[in-house]
Amino acid sequence: MTEFTGGINIPKDDIDFGDYVLIEQKRYGVPNEMFQFKVVGSYQSNAYRDVPMDGVDRDKKWHPHVVDVLNVICCGIDETEVDTVRKADVRLIKSRHEEAEK
Repeated sequence: MTEFTGGINIPKDDIDFGDYVLIEQKRYGVPNEMFQFKVVGSYQSNAYRDVPMDGVDRDKKWHPHVVDVLNVICCGIDETEVDTVRKADVRLIKSRHEEAEK
C-alpha cells in the first residue's frame, strides 16, 4: 500500500496537502500578524483571497490570470472554513516530507 501525499510526483520543495504555511492577516490599528494554516489542497485558479487576508472581507476576488492556489484552514481559530490563497503569498514552515524522513 502506498502512502497518500496529496499529489503525484510533487517535488519536496513544493507546497501541497499536509504542509503548514504562514499567511499574513490584516489587523486594524496595529501591525499585521502571521497566522499558521494547514494546506488541504492545491490547484490553479483565478479566484482567491488577497493577502494580507482581511477577517471582515472573506470573499474570493476574481483576478485576470490563472495562478497556483492553495486551499487552507486556519489552525486553532476556525478549522471549519476553507480559504483559497495564492501559493506565492504564503511561507512554508513545515513540510509533510519532514515527518516522512524521520
